[in-house]
Amino acid sequence: MTEAFDLYRRVETECPAFQARFAARALTRYYNACFRPLGITAEQFSLLVGIGGSREPTLAELAARAGVDATTLSRNVQSLQRRDLVHTRGGRGRAGKRLALTDEGRRLMDESIAIWEQARSRLTEILGEEASRVAGSVMSQLAVAAQTAAAAVSPADA
Repeated sequence: MTEAFDLYRRVETECPAFQARFAARALTRYYNACFRPLGITAEQFSLLVGIGGSREPTLAELAARAGVDATTLSRNVQSLQRRDLVHTRGGRGRAGKRLALTDEGRRLMDESIAIWEQARSRLTEILGEEASRVAGSVMSQLAVAAQTAAAAVSPADA
């Protein structure tokens, strides 16, 4: 029993994936609370940023850039379409349909960016400027390392 307990505790303290998920959940809760007055979630904000920050990406392009499953992304886009925040045009399917923000989507993003800036500033103030820069750099390096490791383990899944 003690050996298993010690092993589990070791995973909590040494596993980058465990720590990243823990941090991601905490950040998601924080940003969800910040965006709540606008009626969007942190995930929806990220999706709107991805759409607005691209030249009418396809679902497939957006999914690849975000590193998420296109089917899940498609459901999230449909939710934004129902709220008239995003519209699609053009081809069929994930590789052909082009996404863009509607006027309402751009208006919401103007409000969202101001909230995001306050939220980001608050975190930076708490964490410190240097630690914030280091955290961003380390997360980027960790993502690249994980992609490289995944390709070595299972080239078909990477």
